[in-house]
Amino acid sequence: MQVSKIEVNHNLQEIKKHGASDLPIAVYNDDFSLFEEGYIRWHWHKELQISYVLSDKICFYIDGKEIVLEPKNGIMFNANVLHQIKPYNNNCSMFSIVFDSVFISPNNDSLIRKIYVEPILNNSDFKFIILKNEVEWQKQILEYSKDINRIFKLKEYGHELEIKNYLNLIWLTLVRNAGINHENNNEISKYDEDRVKIALKYINSNYSNNISLSDIAKAANISRSECCRSFKRVLKNTPFEYLMEYRILKSSHYLCNTNKSIANIAIDVGFNGISYYGKIFKKYMGCTPSQYRARYRK
Repeated sequence: MQVSKIEVNHNLQEIKKHGASDLPIAVYNDDFSLFEEGYIRWHWHKELQISYVLSDKICFYIDGKEIVLEPKNGIMFNANVLHQIKPYNNNCSMFSIVFDSVFISPNNDSLIRKIYVEPILNNSDFKFIILKNEVEWQKQILEYSKDINRIFKLKEYGHELEIKNYLNLIWLTLVRNAGINHENNNEISKYDEDRVKIALKYINSNYSNNISLSDIAKAANISRSECCRSFKRVLKNTPFEYLMEYRILKSSHYLCNTNKSIANIAIDVGFNGISYYGKIFKKYMGCTPSQYRARYRK
């Protein structure tokens, strides 16, 4: 399954539902050249995610870090963790398994969930884990993930049982080998992430207005300097840079789905002039607004 765009709400939570209530897992094979925006924007979801790099290098942004992975390597995100994924070059692909923890253990009162699932989900120290092909137990998780991707494509009779079996093996390998600890320093990171989410919600709701750093910081109840530091730690970005990027993403939607002039779109998303808008658009999208409209207009 290939998606072309990540849709989020004002809190950056992904809107799309992954899988079904009776089979809460989905597998996506992503060619980045087919994404309207060229990359997977900042978002989070209640599900966990395993991503496996198929071709070229891919950059994963999470917990204030930029992680560049090569083919045959991967990464696993915990639930509710803010992340962004960008191509290193223009010709990369990956597959991702997105699953709800209830697929491992649906009963909240079960011994399995209490001992093996909840401690991982609720561990603020565990935001992600890099899966390296040269580390034996991590390689095993990558192989199980490839099996799930293959089975999901074929959908033969009994594939649901096979997928659950391999996912259980992934979880077993994780809890036996990951050595997840409970250091306090990442509590600060969680605090950073929570207030950045508040700031992002404010930006996403007010991007079309003339908002300042003071406005953004006030929304998160922090100082301007601390607002900048929190953004840098969590997103490796400044509030202003995120605002510009979000305005460009919103304008790309209008370019594809409305007949508005480019000048009016620029004003609608918060830019004062079409020249500056065109310059910023090309910086983020790699082409002019008119070229983008010609390429993706529906």
